[in-house]
Amino acid sequence: MESKHVIIKLKAIIHDDGKIILHLKDNEGHIHEKSITSEVNPGSKITWTLDKDSDIIQIVDIYKKVGSPNIYSEKPHSIEGTTDWEAIVSNQAFEKASYNVDFRYKDGVVYTDDPQVKVKPPTH
Repeated sequence: MESKHVIIKLKAIIHDDGKIILHLKDNEGHIHEKSITSEVNPGSKITWTLDKDSDIIQIVDIYKKVGSPNIYSEKPHSIEGTTDWEAIVSNQAFEKASYNVDFRYKDGVVYTDDPQVKVKPPTH
């Protein structure tokens, strides 16, 4: 199965209840408020980047949720000199994982949201 590069764009929005949440979209056509499930292949690179007009100053951290499997051979980390983060999906990962994104909003406060990544099983 061919690995691919999945790019997830992050934008902060004010939800109907007044909370600051993520609006996410990826280069696979998934778009949703608060959470999307991006589908990746084993060995794929994932890049998280700020969407234009995102009102996010920086991505502070990206880490797996407690109880969720670790699907990364290279954990999410910031790319020096940019606001982007990236990770590499393990060649042995074939499951869905939930992760947290801590982001600093334009008001300076750090918020957390929890999207998902689903690793596609191999096709024979």
